[in-house]
Amino acid sequence: MKLSPIAVACLSALVIDSCSNVIAQRLKAWNESKPFVFDRVLFSQFAFMVVLTAPINFYWQCWLERTFPGWKTVKQERQPGASEEEKGIVFKHDGEDKKMVEEDVRVRNWWNIFRKWFTDCITMGALLNQSMFLILMGFLKHKTIDRIVQDFRQELFGLIFDSYKVWPIANFLSTTYVPVEKRMIFLSFCGLLWNIYLSLVAARL
Repeated sequence: MKLSPIAVACLSALVIDSCSNVIAQRLKAWNESKPFVFDRVLFSQFAFMVVLTAPINFYWQCWLERTFPGWKTVKQERQPGASEEEKGIVFKHDGEDKKMVEEDVRVRNWWNIFRKWFTDCITMGALLNQSMFLILMGFLKHKTIDRIVQDFRQELFGLIFDSYKVWPIANFLSTTYVPVEKRMIFLSFCGLLWNIYLSLVAARL
């Protein structure tokens, strides 16, 4: 049975992000010179958060692609080949009475790519993901609303600032060269180290 694109993207994100959580736990134990003990609760919380946020990110990427398409169709002229002339294809003539073929060509829409990158990486994308992380982890750890708000104020801008060390390049590559249905898988691989960092943040919240 063939899975839908959203199912493939979300399952891939879950596997990759879960691996990053295990790596983070090992790094934390090594850094503290303690024997490694697998934290099932933290792992489950992190995995559950991915299950909740992955579909949101998938539809967010689809919305970005619909709003700022990365490709556009333009009219382009070229000289006809010999085989085209033999087949009797109709040509248009330019001012110098030369036969030219006019055809539709798909080219990258760089203005849309920039707007898509800026919206995702610099504005709403960064704010959306870091906010979801702090709020959901707070609820999963059974914190009070006041404590979640406190964590939100203390951690949000630091997380966003740190994310700018990773995501601008990754987002540019994904929005420019990766099909939208595979974008989350690509970003999950790029975010392996980032999710290790998030796992460490989650452990201290």
